[in-house]
Amino acid sequence: MGNRILIVDDDAVNREIFRWSLEGLCEIDELTSGVGAAARIAEVDYDLVLLDVMMPIVDGVEVVEDVNRLRADLLPRILVVTAAMNQRLLEQLSVFPLAGVIERPYDPEQISEICAPFFTRQ
Repeated sequence: MGNRILIVDDDAVNREIFRWSLEGLCEIDELTSGVGAAARIAEVDYDLVLLDVMMPIVDGVEVVEDVNRLRADLLPRILVVTAAMNQRLLEQLSVFPLAGVIERPYDPEQISEICAPFFTRQ
């Protein structure tokens, strides 16, 4: 398969939806919190990271800031996922060259279409 994705989300249902949507397209790793996520992103050659914004302890914005310090070249591989997009969050994230934002609610069947362009390995 070759393509690899990391899902960082504290909600088991959301992780399951992503797994179902991406099954067969890539190898999937998961983290249930933002704790340690930046280090994992910097260490492993992921094609894409689906990163929830609203998580306890270490939220998605903190993860993005940490990745920026560790390996800013990987920011374009991060798709942020949120149900709470607002002006403040938009301003926080807009300074980083992220792959984009997926706003909830979303159609689970569209997830594979959104992620497919990042899967370039044969």
